[in-house]
Amino acid sequence: MKKLLVILALALLAGCTSRTEFGQCVGIAEDKDPSLIYKLSIWNMVLGLVFAELIVPPVIVVAEKLYCPTGKK
Repeated sequence: MKKLLVILALALLAGCTSRTEFGQCVGIAEDKDPSLIYKLSIWNMVLGLVFAELIVPPVIVVAEKLYCPTGKK
């Protein structure tokens, strides 16, 4: 069972959207580039919720990959 949880956690981290054509996704505490438009990454949020019982993957999603750039201002 523990091996399955580790594999699922790694799949979550590999499956997160971490970059778009406009740049890197950022977390809630990171500074955003003022020349880009950022939107909440629904895919990353869903993955964080699916693996909520594992604690670490959702924290990583919120801290590092919650908002993704979608265009230029």
